[in-house]
Amino acid sequence: MNPGPVFRLDLKGTIELANPAAVELHNQGELLGRCWFDLCPRLEPAQWQHVLEGSTEVQCETTLQLRTYLFRLAHRVGSHNVFVYGSDVSELKAAEAKLEEQAAKLRELALFPEMNPGPVCRLDTDGNIVLANRATRDLLKREDVLGACWLDLCPGVDRAFMDRVMNIPGTHAIEARMAGREFVFVHLRAPSGREVFVYGADVTEEKAAERAILQNEKLATLGTLAAGVAHELNNPAAAAARAAEHLRTDFDRLQRAQLQLNTLSFTAQERAVLDALHELARTQATNTCELDSLERSDREEEIESWLERKGVPDPWDRAPQLVELNLDIAKLDELASGQHADRLVAVLDWLVHMHSVYRLLDEIRHGAGRVSEIVGALKSYSYLGQAPQQDVDVNEGLRQTLVILRNKLKQGVHVTQELAADLPHIHAFGSELNQVWTNLIDNAAGAMEGKGALVLRSYRSGEDVVVEIEDDGPGIPDKIVSRIFDPFFTTKAPGQGTGLGLHTCQSIINKKHGGTIEVASKPGQTRFTVRLPISGPAPIATDSLSPDQV
Repeated sequence: MNPGPVFRLDLKGTIELANPAAVELHNQGELLGRCWFDLCPRLEPAQWQHVLEGSTEVQCETTLQLRTYLFRLAHRVGSHNVFVYGSDVSELKAAEAKLEEQAAKLRELALFPEMNPGPVCRLDTDGNIVLANRATRDLLKREDVLGACWLDLCPGVDRAFMDRVMNIPGTHAIEARMAGREFVFVHLRAPSGREVFVYGADVTEEKAAERAILQNEKLATLGTLAAGVAHELNNPAAAAARAAEHLRTDFDRLQRAQLQLNTLSFTAQERAVLDALHELARTQATNTCELDSLERSDREEEIESWLERKGVPDPWDRAPQLVELNLDIAKLDELASGQHADRLVAVLDWLVHMHSVYRLLDEIRHGAGRVSEIVGALKSYSYLGQAPQQDVDVNEGLRQTLVILRNKLKQGVHVTQELAADLPHIHAFGSELNQVWTNLIDNAAGAMEGKGALVLRSYRSGEDVVVEIEDDGPGIPDKIVSRIFDPFFTTKAPGQGTGLGLHTCQSIINKKHGGTIEVASKPGQTRFTVRLPISGPAPIATDSLSPDQV
């Protein structure tokens, strides 16, 4: 009545007795006389020998009728029989398998980097979290993270990003601000293709340090620009100050000459000549006499001799100014016709001082205008008092940058502007774009060591505005051209650069404007190409920005 199969075998393995459960299991009408080894082929000869020796109970597991059975074979030394007791262990095996699976998961969880200081998690192909360490749970401030969707928890991770992770080999990093901290999360598809590993690192302090260095870089650039602008402002301002100081003396001389002239009587025709001389003095103050040095010297010598013959005192002092008035001997003879020497001296003094006053006034006007131009360019360059984003004229930004950097370029850099007249305005951060142009132009001037050809080019390409800045310097070596946008990489001498200029340019163009910046270089030609979408950067949500960005 045993519910499990039971056999009695002789010492050769022949079945002598079998209970109903054994008959039913083997679906055999008659089992007696058959060899039990044929019914249970999993029993090895060595095991049977152990049975006959009676040293130990032998067990044999086999699958029959899609069920798992465990057979125990027992034999007493001296007996002529071997007894076989069978048990259906299918449910037990299933339970053991389930326990083993659970144990494997526990072992896997135990091996998972629970003690990793940074957040680590594993995602399925839909982006749901299947494993997460303590740092991840603390970051998300929840214990029940399993099953949560990573796309809903990590800013910047969306379906398009996950598609890139699943379809493009290698690591995919993204920066995100979570719980008031800044993280870099690296995503890597598992070799099986059914999971994604996520490794996070808290880079808040590193980002703060980088921003501080960037700020120092900006301040250093600002200091360089300020020094250049100060130099540019000093020249016209000093010229205007000198002209104003000389004007005081020359205006006093003009007044005395005018008083002297007023004591003389002139006919209407002579008054007309004086009016013509007045207009000549005014117009020639802004027009340079077009004579080369040899011609000028010859004419000054001729006029000086003519003045001596006419008895005019200090002819060497008056001759250069009369040449500046574009007067020659024929015109002076016409002016002196019928004039007494004293009248001629009075007219000439009045004319010379009148021209000098007008010339000084023009110098003051020119100097003040130059100062005003530089100040206006600086204000427009910095977009002072304007919103961070506005419609930007890229061509005008390039021109303003040239004005700001004129002191660095004027020594020996020939600038060619190939700017498209019909270039559309773009919606952008104007002051930051000018920072890009400043860095690129300043780097080009530095590469050329202040002497060479610089080309600024702009044009429209589809829905983008393209700016090219090209120089004829020595070029960038092939072995480092791929690293020039890396932070802190620089070829400048210590103390001359932090290696963040081009990295900052790339960040402004790529991240803030959704554009691209590329470089192509060979000896004698280095070209930086910047592409900016006309529609401008995508709107940035204020709550996703760090305090310094806001």
